[in-house]
Amino acid sequence: MKSTINKQQLFIEFVSVVFAVILALILNSWRESAAQDSNVGKVKEAIRKEVLKNDSLFRASHAYRKALLNKFYTNQNLLFAAPVAEFPVDVHDNAAVATFFRASLLFGQKEYFTQVEVLEQDSLRVLVLDDRVYDLLVQNDTIKLLGIGNIQLKTPDFSNNAWQLAQATNAVVHLDVSLVERLSTVNALISSYEKTSAEATQMIYQGRQKGLVSVIEDMYSTEAKIIKANAALLEELQ
Repeated sequence: MKSTINKQQLFIEFVSVVFAVILALILNSWRESAAQDSNVGKVKEAIRKEVLKNDSLFRASHAYRKALLNKFYTNQNLLFAAPVAEFPVDVHDNAAVATFFRASLLFGQKEYFTQVEVLEQDSLRVLVLDDRVYDLLVQNDTIKLLGIGNIQLKTPDFSNNAWQLAQATNAVVHLDVSLVERLSTVNALISSYEKTSAEATQMIYQGRQKGLVSVIEDMYSTEAKIIKANAALLEELQ
């Protein structure tokens, strides 16, 4: 009888220990799951805030880039303007005008050119500075120089930390596949944009005209793609 009681007691204790272990495992798993869900939620909110900020910046930059390109396409990018009455030489004297621009700080700094001349054919006048060519106009008692140059890129001050955050916190493995794909797309587009804008900055710094409009067009195109990708990502985050 006593042996039977001991066996029953041992069995009850064994069941109690097993139940306690299972319960502890369940509670621990629940805590980990809750902490994981909380972490994923925080990462998604951080992503949403970054995308909203970037979207506003890229939309403004896209509008500026469009206006800048339109000036190039219509040859309305003004580089220099001065009243004819205040211009130090006769605006119709091509040699004197060329001499003036040879010594002027046309782009805010002193540059030296091997070839500096004003060429005229029919009603068209151009200023040649080595491999750069600018339209030279006299309109409304004002002498103007038009062409590609004196460009401000105004690259948006965006951030691109969402993808790194998702990877660093390991939240990326717990996000929906479609969300990860859209986030990855935005990250790739922004990385491409950074390289293109860096190339444009270098070209402007070096005073290179050839290919500059094409690079700015690439920036404009990539901005449009980023805006579209941001919209898709925000929709996925809702």
